Amino acid sequence: MQKKSIALAIGLFVVGGLSGMVLEHFRPIVRAHAEVSLGTAQKLFDAVTHGRAKADKVFSGPGGLTGVEVDFDGHKTVAFITADGKYLVAGPVLNAQGNDQGHAAMIRLGLVPKPMSASALAKETVHADSFVLGTGGPEITAFVDPNCIFCHKFYERAQPLIAAGKLRIRYLVVGFLKPSSEAKAAAILGAPNPAAAMAENEKGFVEATEEGGIQPDEHASAATISAVRDNTRLLSESGEIATPTLIYCDQKGAPRLIHGLPKGSLKDFAGHIGNLQNGVCRK
Repeated sequence: MQKKSIALAIGLFVVGGLSGMVLEHFRPIVRAHAEVSLGTAQKLFDAVTHGRAKADKVFSGPGGLTGVEVDFDGHKTVAFITADGKYLVAGPVLNAQGNDQGHAAMIRLGLVPKPMSASALAKETVHADSFVLGTGGPEITAFVDPNCIFCHKFYERAQPLIAAGKLRIRYLVVGFLKPSSEAKAAAILGAPNPAAAMAENEKGFVEATEEGGIQPDEHASAATISAVRDNTRLLSESGEIATPTLIYCDQKGAPRLIHGLPKGSLKDFAGHIGNLQNGVCRK
């Protein structure tokens, strides 16, 4: 799975933001230790960012850490500091379930919206600019970036199932991974035949550099660019800007969402899911 944090990036560390899994329900952390003071936090940020970051407030974090709500060049995010006030924690702070406590804190503090449910997001995608590959089998929705290597692997693994009429994929192309991603996404969505443009991108995909093969459309229409950005915005409402992100129906007819490739074989996955069409699960 490929993801790009839209949180604070300072020197040698990236924390908080959309870089980890989201807690469905966040319980406020009990104050079990003394927090680093706001003044101490600001001194550390001043030293690391040369005055570009402002510490707005501190709160008790997990494992003896102090959480800090930070404004970095106008972007709000959360960082963590060790108890002695000397170190910023590099990377997401994960609990035993793999949930990023930085992102959970951002939701609690109102810095990012609470993710949509799979059901609500599925209904929102109905109006998105998209295209379907395949004519038979259950349909799923996939958010993909043209420069995403895991999306490329997903595309390749899906081709035999699509050809055999055992899977349909509704693609929502987004653009965020690399500077060329948005223009490449526009080249696909703005093409007369988006499916053929997607095939061109995947056929020419360079795994060594993780670059899609289609040429970026630097002169795409405003409508096409808007469609790509709308798709990317919808992806962010899933809780992570990560690709591939899939929406599908489970065997009980309930919409489900996963970030990344399905576990096990794609053939087995396709054989045990329901059909998602027009934003709802159908038999």
